[in-house]
This record gives sequence, structure tokens and C-alpha cells, in this order.
Amino acid sequence: MALKKKILFKKLISKTILVILPLFLVSCGAFSFSKSPAEQPEINPMIQNLESEVSQLKKSLEKLNAQVAHKNQTIQSLQKKSLLFENKIANLENKKRTSKKPLQKIKYKDPESLYKKARHLLLEGNYTDAAKHFSAFINYHQNHNLADNAVYWLGECYYSQGNFQQAIFVFKNLVKKYPKSEKVPDALLKTGYSYLSLDDSNRAHHYLKQVLKRYPFSPASEKAQIKLGEFD
Repeated sequence: MALKKKILFKKLISKTILVILPLFLVSCGAFSFSKSPAEQPEINPMIQNLESEVSQLKKSLEKLNAQVAHKNQTIQSLQKKSLLFENKIANLENKKRTSKKPLQKIKYKDPESLYKKARHLLLEGNYTDAAKHFSAFINYHQNHNLADNAVYWLGECYYSQGNFQQAIFVFKNLVKKYPKSEKVPDALLKTGYSYLSLDDSNRAHHYLKQVLKRYPFSPASEKAQIKLGEFD
């Protein structure tokens, strides 16, 4: 009996091993981490393609950055050249304005008579001849007590003729050369008016504000206030 039991037990063990071993081998094969290349998904080519695309994108980006940097340098260079040209034009305009043209010889007895003649021509509306007489007065009698008035009325001659650029130059020259003159508030006012006529509202606003700030109780200040009200 004992021998039979041993034999039966061995057979049972053998059958069990035969059943479990294939399952174990199959299981090991299912979870194997060492699949053949044919069984591996096609991941490597995809990664290589992505890496190639990224590399190309990096190269394109570097090229674009180089182009942008070059364009920025070109823009800066053009801006510098433009500024130089603007300065040259401004200098030429100043030279043109300040260059003394040969004055027509005007006969007069004394500075006062020359000034009165110029004022008379201005009141008649003969702005061209009035400007010539005022210019002669300014040239020959810069230190006369009527010199600042002559400069102002010269500016008025140009303003009345519609030569606003030249009027601005004369009015500014009055403020610079005769800062204590009673004509300074009016010169600042007319400078603002001239810029308005040139459609330069920013500079016009600046000079009209200067009248209010520096000469708040002058008649020119009232006119400046009215004109500034039109900006609102």
C-alpha cells in the first residue's frame, strides 16, 4: 500500500509539473523584456525623424535670428544717417536765414526817421519795402533803443506775407537777443500763431503756454488763453 501511494504521488507530481511548466514558459515569454528587433515597435525611426526636424528648426531659427539682427543694424544705420541729414538741413536753413543779403541803400537822416518810415510802410501794407527798412535799421542800429521793436515789426512783415518760417526765425531771434524787451510776450505769441499756420500744433501749444507762464498779466497772455481754448 505504501509503495502504491508513493507511485501515485510521483505520477501526480509529474503531471503537475507537465501542466505548470508550459504555463511558466509562456508566462516568461509574455513578459520578456528582450524582444527581437522584429517584435519591437518602430519607435527608433520616429525618434530619428523628430530629432532631424528639431535640428532643422533650430537651424532655421538661427538663420532668422541672424537676419533680424542684420536688419536691426541696417535700421539703426539708416536712423543715424537720417538724423545726420536732418541736422545738415537744419544747419543749412539756419545759414540761409542768418546770411546777410546785400541791403538796398536807403537814404535817411537819422535812425528815428528810418524807423518811422518803416512803420509807415508797414501800416500801408507795403510789407516788402517795410521789411527792407526794418532790416536796414537792425543792421546799422542794433544797439538803438528801438532795435527790439524793429525786429518785432520785421517779424510782423514776414507773418503778414505768409512767410511763417522766416517770421518764426525773427521772433525767436528777438527773444534771444532782447530777452528784457517789452515785445517778448508778443513775439512768443506770434511764434505760436506762426506754428499754427504751419499746422505744427505741438510747437504752437508750447509757445502759447510760454506766454501764459512767463507773462500771465500781459495782453498777449489773454490772446494766448483764447487760442489755447481752441485746442480743447
